[in-house]
Amino acid sequence: MKNKFFISIISLLIIFVAWQLWPKQKKPPTDLLTEIAATSTGDVRGFVQNGLNIYLGIPYALPPTGSRRFKAPEPLPKRDGIFDAYEFGAVCPQTYDPVELDDPKEHVNNEDCLSLNIWSPTSSSDKKAVMVFIHGGGFVVGSSKSMLYHGDVIAKNGDVVFVSLNYRMGLFGYFDFSVIGGPEYTDSANNGLRDQMLALQWVKDNIAAFGGDPQNVTVFGESAGGSSVAALLGVDHPQQYFKRAIIMSGSPQHTAEESLSIAKLIRSETGITSPFLWKNIPAVGINYIQDQVSRAVGSPMSDLLFAPTYGKNNIVKRSPLDAALQGNTKGIDLMIGTMGNELSYWSFYDTKEDHICEQTTDDNIFTSIDPAQTSKIKELYTLYKKNPERSGYTDGELILTMGDDYVFRVPSIQLAEAQSKVANTYLYRAEYPVNLPDQPCQNNRAPHGSELPFVFGKINETSGTDFIGLSRDQQDTVIRERLMNELMMAWVNFAKTGNPNGEALQGWPLFTSESQPIMRFGITSKSENAPFREEYIAMSEFRKTFNVFDALK
Repeated sequence: MKNKFFISIISLLIIFVAWQLWPKQKKPPTDLLTEIAATSTGDVRGFVQNGLNIYLGIPYALPPTGSRRFKAPEPLPKRDGIFDAYEFGAVCPQTYDPVELDDPKEHVNNEDCLSLNIWSPTSSSDKKAVMVFIHGGGFVVGSSKSMLYHGDVIAKNGDVVFVSLNYRMGLFGYFDFSVIGGPEYTDSANNGLRDQMLALQWVKDNIAAFGGDPQNVTVFGESAGGSSVAALLGVDHPQQYFKRAIIMSGSPQHTAEESLSIAKLIRSETGITSPFLWKNIPAVGINYIQDQVSRAVGSPMSDLLFAPTYGKNNIVKRSPLDAALQGNTKGIDLMIGTMGNELSYWSFYDTKEDHICEQTTDDNIFTSIDPAQTSKIKELYTLYKKNPERSGYTDGELILTMGDDYVFRVPSIQLAEAQSKVANTYLYRAEYPVNLPDQPCQNNRAPHGSELPFVFGKINETSGTDFIGLSRDQQDTVIRERLMNELMMAWVNFAKTGNPNGEALQGWPLFTSESQPIMRFGITSKSENAPFREEYIAMSEFRKTFNVFDALK
């Protein structure tokens, strides 16, 4: 009797495990399916919805698991049968962040996550411009699955083929594992970027099967995604991957020395020096290690731990600025810009002890890294306070504005100056004042990422209002609708022709280093030559003597 009971229990366990592991049948959200698209990795079938052919979760690389962890992605061999692209692929391993992920129950430990998504209009057979989006998240969180990044509105309204993708992040994608595993892991600090490059190659090879023009590809991204686009300018012959680039609030990158130093710091802090353990510990363990290291560093400095790395022995040979100055980016049209109040966004990560908007001239992110800079910070503070546009700013907001210029605005203008010598270049600044009264540091300012709901047409959806708040009144609603049309169509027009001007927006001049024209998007949108010029010059000089990455030494 006991044996029968034991056998029954074992049989039930086997059935349960088999049920869990058995591939689940995917169900399309609509009954109308696309025609089968033949690709280099096998046949793909999607579904039709609202005038779009939609393909979700298409794998573009072998799973970077097992022996492939911490190594460059490997192309996916051609599969037999038909891949049903009805559901988003897994998000890449990360610690759950409610700002970046929609579902608190999201599974965040699946390394088999290298997939991409396509939204393509059904309206005609003409080959359409292709827009490839790289999501942000500080190179540690985020996913193309986010509702904010769904390409339905921009693909339909803009009549373009929209592509989004996942890439490895954090320790999986931007950790110089050579300090643990030796020379075979050289340039592992760029694995996430190499994922993106493989995805872009897949797009070039296959997008024609989805109605796209492989000779007219624009890659764009925000924050870490913007930094990724900037890094791609530094690879050899970036023209092979895309024709145009849009960099939205691109974050800093690492030199090879900085990545090596950070990797040694992580090795020292964790005390784990065994390659076997690093390569075989479950993904949840790697996520835990990363989370503990990030907590020890603290926000916002933890966002500097992982980033693309450039150096002579890396796949990214040169910094974005050097890439442009050396002619590596010749012929690539560029649109680049920043927000009016970038760093205020990080108030989302305030703790009871630390409030990013409460910095002072004596106690701030600059002086905490290098106390010898205190007098210079006070000098810069006086300069920044003089500008009447900052009337009403608190001391903390002025310090954040200086940080905005150090991290985002000055590098963007410098890159625009260099790129304008070799290709059409456009510079912008987005300044719509968000309505987030529960976030006083951000409220009535233009924080990092708050242009995204306008570009993606999500200003009336929860994914968008989480960033910009609800409309204040009818007048605000009209402003938002106008601004959404301007931004979305400027991005689309640029992707199609290299010129953002069109019916929705006119009068945005090409950038030149002499006049430095910039399109200021906001309650009203207008072009202006070199706003905040004095601050730009002063911060450019300060950046020569101060390195924010010293905080991680």
